[in-house]
Amino acid sequence: MTKVLKQITVLSVKRPATYPVLVGVSLLLFCAGVGHATVPLEAVLLAEQTCPALASIKRDTNPGNLGLTPGERYRVIGKNREDASHYLIQLDRTPPAQRWVAANCGRLSPESPTPVTLPDRTGKPSRESESPTDRPRPPQQLVLAASWQNAFCTFSTRSPECLKLDPGDAAAQRFSLHGLWPQPMGNSYCGVSDRDRRDSKAGEWHDLPRVELRADIRARLDGLMPGTRSDLQRHQWTKHGTCYGTDANTYFVDALELMEQLNASPVRTLFANNLGKHLSATEVRDAFNRAFGRSAGRRARLECKDGLITELRISLRGAPGTAADLREWLSTAPAKSGGCRGGRIQR
Repeated sequence: MTKVLKQITVLSVKRPATYPVLVGVSLLLFCAGVGHATVPLEAVLLAEQTCPALASIKRDTNPGNLGLTPGERYRVIGKNREDASHYLIQLDRTPPAQRWVAANCGRLSPESPTPVTLPDRTGKPSRESESPTDRPRPPQQLVLAASWQNAFCTFSTRSPECLKLDPGDAAAQRFSLHGLWPQPMGNSYCGVSDRDRRDSKAGEWHDLPRVELRADIRARLDGLMPGTRSDLQRHQWTKHGTCYGTDANTYFVDALELMEQLNASPVRTLFANNLGKHLSATEVRDAFNRAFGRSAGRRARLECKDGLITELRISLRGAPGTAADLREWLSTAPAKSGGCRGGRIQR
């Protein structure tokens, strides 16, 4: 700090009229850098990957667990040194209004930035009028995990969602949402604190931050994700949703739209009409082809346990925040290999 003030003093002697401006700018950048000598810079950062937005580089702190959204533009007001390892970006939220992001998180652009508001740890933007989900996003590779609830409950009899599962329940006759997973599989826990990561992996989902959802979305989710009784939605948002690039409402709406289309298709009918019987992987993939077009079945992988089909892992490629069309998102997705060759459909 003493070194910075000496530099201000020298400059003020040479150009007295600029002294107040130099003091203000220098102190602002010094404080924003939390001890780093910040180099002023006027530019725009086009985010190319999800990265944490740090309040302090040295301490690696990230209050609110903020992170960049791929495809968004952010105003750059400084860098930590000439050969920058980090840029100081201006956020439209306080406190703090400035955050540090690694230089390899995106590329600098001369364009004027569009004001954005980073989502907080619940996924809810601080100002909905400037929500980044209002703007188009590039397509990304995804996996939709759809569980057959009867099979799941065979191996998880003490889970709250399984204790009172009745043969007449809708959940016993259709697929349930397990999750929507950005790929590759290592793309998880974006901007998540170490504590939340530990709780998620340990199954302590009740201790994870609450996911704030609109009432109508939460009602749909409770119907198609019975695991909300075990706070599965908190785990799925913490691990996968934080890497989706949208707020929590958009993430779960996209997942629900895909699940509703799957359950309205001949694939669900095939399972419901064959309770207690064996289905081969070929039969399941043929149902996908009939429902969603030629070669759609190549995007479906069967997961089995002890002879039961427990889940479908469906390869997709789509743009988050757009109308999630299962047929379209299947058509350009990479094929899924492996999986079991078939199994019994549990009653």
